[in-house]
Parts: sequence; structure tokens; C-alpha cells
Amino acid sequence: MINIAADIQIPEIEARLDDLLDAEYSLKFFDSSTVSAFDLKNIDALLVRSTLSVNQELCEGTGISFIASATAGVNHLDRDFLEREDIAWSYAPGCNAYSVIHYVLAAIGELIQDKLFQEKKSIGILGYGNIGKRLYKILKALNFDVYACDPFISKPELVDLDSLLECDLVTIHVPLTFHDSYPTINLVNESQIKKLTNKVIINTSRGEVVSEDLVMQAKDLIYICDVWINEPSPSRELIQKSYISTPHIAGYSIEGKLNGAKSIAESCAKQFQCLKAKTNETEKLPDWPYDINQIIKDVRDTSFPMALFNSELDLKSISASLKALSIREIETGFRSLRENHPPRHDFNSFSFKNITHLDKKLDTEFFYELGRAGYF
Repeated sequence: MINIAADIQIPEIEARLDDLLDAEYSLKFFDSSTVSAFDLKNIDALLVRSTLSVNQELCEGTGISFIASATAGVNHLDRDFLEREDIAWSYAPGCNAYSVIHYVLAAIGELIQDKLFQEKKSIGILGYGNIGKRLYKILKALNFDVYACDPFISKPELVDLDSLLECDLVTIHVPLTFHDSYPTINLVNESQIKKLTNKVIINTSRGEVVSEDLVMQAKDLIYICDVWINEPSPSRELIQKSYISTPHIAGYSIEGKLNGAKSIAESCAKQFQCLKAKTNETEKLPDWPYDINQIIKDVRDTSFPMALFNSELDLKSISASLKALSIREIETGFRSLRENHPPRHDFNSFSFKNITHLDKKLDTEFFYELGRAGYF
């Protein structure tokens, strides 16, 4: 019998464990805001989200031998402690990549709609991992002038940081690191303020990657932010200064969460050597549930399919709710907005099989790109 404890906010985790574990197990749910080591006595496997700090205080005296986080980041895991105590751990890199990409594209759509950005301007991607590589291909297919930077990767399409900051818009997709050869803490800071005049920054990585002083001092910088220093009590002043402010929900799509749950359930099964044999089932994608002609109209009007992204993700509305919080409401309001984020699907979780036949003048390269990735 494998005794498992899982965060109650991990969707369908019991179903995923049933799908993948070929062994008896017990499942106990916990609330990450109140759980303690006392609640985890006799637990073998702990399944968490980024809202729980996993450290010696939480694990000591519990008997936990495996920890898995349904997230793409690991800053909430004390990896030195886990490795010192020989506690195996895993996470879910790339699980919410398309969810974050959807957020970035929705943000670009809002900028275009407000006449703050246009197709001919350049976009720089800081970080060329699970998100950056996919985003690069999609932006290329949308006919943007795209560059990427990642000092750990050698590719002909990559440029250095100074060159990247010459772009009109920079979107950040790096982990928060402190001691690597290229630490990312405070990576974008006041020393670059001249380069960032009349520019756009989208930060969906970690708040600490971008200096708050830079954002507050830069008069002509458009800042779109989903991640903050000192969450869930970020600076209200910075929230108000940002063009779009959201409560760390970029990766919160239905698919992003389900992918994370599936990934850690599979890791758990492998750790305890009880992974079921896989079946070759293919899931049929549902048709686009909105007016497909609105996508075509957007492409004709602005060369950008805005409806493809804001039909499921209304960033302006989410931002307005966060900005409306008073100083006294910030912490509880931030938590509430994040936990009650409306269910949304990734743009590529639908079938667009008919769109390329609706307008012969439509530039279909973007939709072909989706097709090559297996989405219609």
C-alpha cells in the first residue's frame, strides 16, 4: 500500500493515479495553507503545487520518500534538503507551456488592440526552454520579427542579452536562479533603463527576475506582469503602475493543470515501480466553440488573431479586479483571485480544421503551424 497525500487544488489527481498506478494506494488531501508535518505522518508520497514550501520543517519525521510538484518551476522545493535526506523528487516541466504562451499572445493582442504594438515590431524571448522554443515558432508563424536569448544553449537563432533588449517587446521565460553561471535574479534591472525606453516587458517567469525599481523608474516602459516579489502580498504600487497586472495565473489553464497532474502521477508510479502499461488512445479535439469568423476578421484588420486568445482569457478584466484591491485586501484578494481563476482552455486545445477554407486570402501559416503540431 502506497500512502499518498495530495494538494486538494491539483485537479483530477485521483483519476490520474487510478489511470497510472498498478498498485494499491491510499489518498489523503490537504490544504497547502494549513498543512504541517503532523498531517503527513506515515505518508510515502507527497504531491504538491508551488503554493507549498517543501523543506525540513514540513518533511521531518514523516517518512516521506518521494515528492512531486505539479508545476514547471521548483523554487518552492528545498532541493538541497531533499537530496541530503535521500528523498526522491520530480516536477512537471513544460506542463503549462501552452497556457503561458496563450497568456503572452493574449497580452500582445491587447497591446495591438490599444495601438501600442504592431506586427512589424520585434519580439525578444528571454529563455529558450519548454516555453521559449514553442513561442518562438508560433510568433514566427504569426510573421513577427523574433529573437531569442539563452546563454545555456548554442543555436544560430539566439542572440546575447544586450541585443535582445533592443527588441520592441521582451517576454521572459526563465527560472529564478541565484548561483548558476548566469543567475537570473534581478536580470533585467536599472542598468538597462536606457535600452528599455518605449519598450514592452511581459513577465510570466518570477517577480524577482525584473527589478521593481526599474519598472517604477522607467517612464516609458509598458510592463505586463503575472508574477511578483513577495506573493501573495505584492507591491500595490507596482500593480497599479503595470499596464496589465494578474495574480500568477498565466499557467492556470485547464490543460496546464491536467498535464501537471498527469505528469506527477506518472512520476509517482515510476518511483514505486507500479506504472500501468500505456494504451494508444487518441483524444478527438472539440471544435472551436466561438465565432470562427471573428478570428478571420481580426487577421484581416490587424494581422493578428486576437479572438483566438481573448475568447478564453480576458486579461483586462482580470487585471481590473487585481488593481481594484485596497492595500488591506491585497493578500486575501490575491489568493482569492488566483484560486478562483475562471476555467479556461488553451487556444490549441480546439480543432480549427475548417478555418483554412473560409478565406482564400487568409495567411494560413499560423494555422498550418498548429496543424503540424497535431492540433487539427
